[in-house]
Amino acid sequence: MKPLSPDHLLWLAVTALTVAGCIAMRRFPDGSRAHFVFRRTLIAVVLANELAWFLYRHFGAGLAAVDNLPLHLCDISVFVMVLALVTNARPLVEFAYFAGVSGALLAVCVPAVSETGAIRLIAEIRYFITHVALIGVGFYLTFGRRVYPERRAILHSFAGVHLYALIITPLNLLLETNYFFTTAAPNVDFLRAFPHWLFLAGSSLAFLLLFSLMHLPFALQRRAARRERAEPTA
Repeated sequence: MKPLSPDHLLWLAVTALTVAGCIAMRRFPDGSRAHFVFRRTLIAVVLANELAWFLYRHFGAGLAAVDNLPLHLCDISVFVMVLALVTNARPLVEFAYFAGVSGALLAVCVPAVSETGAIRLIAEIRYFITHVALIGVGFYLTFGRRVYPERRAILHSFAGVHLYALIITPLNLLLETNYFFTTAAPNVDFLRAFPHWLFLAGSSLAFLLLFSLMHLPFALQRRAARRERAEPTA
């Protein structure tokens, strides 16, 4: 799928609508049935989507298990997302917001779907369902349920992403795989046109920039609150 093609623009619109819907969940009380059903539906859809794709690639397409492991950053983010939806634990919510949303947002903006032929359309739908859900859940947990991240969560998430890259790279070299794209760029022409170290440096900078921008609303909100408290009352 070419970036900014009609199909891609459609999925970008779906992403924007999903984010808006997830943020709108703040209108319901956090312990309400609406939140309960919403969380369970998200978990069921994403897990069913991922499991069906794994089974198809392994049994239908005959892909070796070593090349079909859920070890990309967005795969890890799916596990974090599910745990965050179940537990609402702050560290998991913060990682789902910063790392989960950023990784999935990059994937949605620069889609890398390698499948061809009759399965191509199904592969694209599966790809976007997972990544759009990751983006939506990050906004749902943060804004829909009002679990606002602390400033230190930027560094925690940034360090977590790089720690995972360091852990997965030796495994990639051993198994001759490319999880989290630490040994080669995604299968997108303009990304493969540059040296891989430049792709890694650019991705790292992009994560840090995105994390900082994503925290900006909370930094401004806290600054305004401090200023309001500091103003003398008449």
